[in-house]
Amino acid sequence: MNNNNIVKWTITTGLWAVLLIPFYVANSMYFPYITGKNFAFRIIVEIIFALWVYLAFIDAKYRPKFSWISVSVLVFVVVMAFADIFAVNPMKAIWSNYERMDGWITLIHLLMYFLVFGSIMKLKENWLWFFRSSVIASILMIIPVLQEWLKTETTRVSVTLGNPIYVAVYFLFNFFFVLILLYQDVLIKSENTEKPVKTIFSNWLTYAYLAAGFICVFGIWRTSTRGVILGLLGGLIITSLIIALFEKKDKLMKNFSIGSLVIIVLLIGGFFAIKNTQFVKNNVTLERLAEISWTDVAGQGQARQYVWPMALEGFKEKPILGWGQDGFNNIFNKYYDVRMYDQEQWFDRAHNTPLDILVAGGILGLLSYLFIFLTSVFVIIKKKNDFNVTEIGLIIGLLAAYFAQNLFVFDNLIGYIFFYVILAYLYSRDTNGEIVDTRKISEDMANYVVAPILAVVFLTMIWYCNIKPMNANTNLIKALQSLSGTEASLELSLEYFSKVFDANTFGSSEAREQIINIAPAVEKANGINETTRKQFVDLAQNQMIKQINQTPYDARYQYFMGIFFDNTGHFDLALPYLLKAVDLSPKKLTMLFELTKCYSYLGQKDKSLETAKYAYDLMPEYDGAVMNYAKALVSSNKETIANDLVENLIKKYIDKADIYIQKNDKTSAINEIQKAIDIVPGFKEQGDKLIKGISDGSLK
Repeated sequence: MNNNNIVKWTITTGLWAVLLIPFYVANSMYFPYITGKNFAFRIIVEIIFALWVYLAFIDAKYRPKFSWISVSVLVFVVVMAFADIFAVNPMKAIWSNYERMDGWITLIHLLMYFLVFGSIMKLKENWLWFFRSSVIASILMIIPVLQEWLKTETTRVSVTLGNPIYVAVYFLFNFFFVLILLYQDVLIKSENTEKPVKTIFSNWLTYAYLAAGFICVFGIWRTSTRGVILGLLGGLIITSLIIALFEKKDKLMKNFSIGSLVIIVLLIGGFFAIKNTQFVKNNVTLERLAEISWTDVAGQGQARQYVWPMALEGFKEKPILGWGQDGFNNIFNKYYDVRMYDQEQWFDRAHNTPLDILVAGGILGLLSYLFIFLTSVFVIIKKKNDFNVTEIGLIIGLLAAYFAQNLFVFDNLIGYIFFYVILAYLYSRDTNGEIVDTRKISEDMANYVVAPILAVVFLTMIWYCNIKPMNANTNLIKALQSLSGTEASLELSLEYFSKVFDANTFGSSEAREQIINIAPAVEKANGINETTRKQFVDLAQNQMIKQINQTPYDARYQYFMGIFFDNTGHFDLALPYLLKAVDLSPKKLTMLFELTKCYSYLGQKDKSLETAKYAYDLMPEYDGAVMNYAKALVSSNKETIANDLVENLIKKYIDKADIYIQKNDKTSAINEIQKAIDIVPGFKEQGDKLIKGISDGSLK
């Protein structure tokens, strides 16, 4: 085997190794489900990209060729580069953070992955083997799915990917790979036989692929991910329509697609017919599908009808190149909808990929993203002599399913990888057999000039993109794990935190959040050497000041700094940070509550009451706002108004409890009274009597 083949097979091994990434969980790292996978992907890509560049220099057939797909991907990466450079927070836009591991650095690695994959994989049969390998991996993935489901009885499995949505997307792609393989390995080979149906069902691969398809659907079902389920149905409808309308030669496939459409329509119609039955209510996935509503905001993080308008407001402010990647949190704070008072407090995504890209890259970013899908369809149609109708239907159906589910979620590494696999597949089919650049480069030039340059660039990327932030990541988790309340543990934690900050990576912001939240407890802890205590608190304070200087328009850090000073008793120092936080996010109730408290501690009763009244007026039906206002009223010697507010609040829960009592639902009635006790501790004695009366039946 010559050197070229060794390089080629090393690259191919790297491409296949990516299929193992979904199984990898870096338990020793901060955000173990995210960081390990992303670092592994980046390292693999950097290795195979360097080898591919070397190979392309010495062998013309592996050099990149023109395709509208490669143009669209490149345009998207370039547009987002400009958006991130001019972002509100360029550092975060380019590098992201440990929680997401997104940003432009991920986009450039995906571009590298795409170029290597599309250039190395020349033969259709090689692609089919990759799809087979991926399907086999998905079959193995069902093992942890079953284990988690059966052992924990969870309603939504997340296994090694850490999120049910990511699991569902993984199985979505593999389900369509199964369909592609079923067609290529079984159906297409039965076309010219006398009895095609008999030929199909006498082939063991038919049953293997049907089983694999069932496994993928089961995997999606166990995640109860509505967007992916709807995307799957939509993709199947698109596929079936294309085959039913345009297939002229293969009557079996045409009839099969028509039958599929009928079955899907019957399934959808049947579901709507029974959506309010007990059968649906007893099945978590069916119930979640039945609960889909634009007006219902049930569940944490599901308030898309509030979040999406915020995203559009942010787009209006920066319409051309947007806020940069990972910039949505600024929009969320600035245009916060107070009706989200009982939802997650910190949204960093719009939970809609096109909207997220519109926010991150403006109209240019969104158009370049949509351009990728348009060029994909264009290439498929352009190469219709190479792609038959069924292939066209399956690939367009997959792209449609992926795009449709992206309307309800933000994308992630696993989705990115498989999407770019499909793009590379289309690019490979589009450019197969073309050799445009035939210039020859001597082996001496490749070995003694190109290779050393590649080695330097590769080692630099490995260090800055991976090793350095990985070390900071592991030091951060060690800093958190070291804390146990003793002086020795505090000194060790301080040492690890210092290493994190000295590395100065994209993980510093998350480390600063962690240490600033820990610092108040450290300052109040007993049995700690004063010098060590001061060093820890000073480090936390100084690092958060650095963060605020880097991101002065991020309300999140202003708020954290204000809480830090509040919790350490430095209310005069907390005030300017809390005022700035409220200025940047004027409708965020949690910030207004903290500002109310700070004014009260400083003895500024009028301002405390004014702030509490403002928060109450924003959302008077929120119990927290009522109690915050009542406390401020009491502090201002306006107890009569405060008592009326609290009594009305208690009455609300008593009335709810009374409704449940009339329905003979004692458990729910008691829960309502308990809620009132939790909110108004002074109601405990009376509430306990009511609970006793409900329990023994004396209260009816």
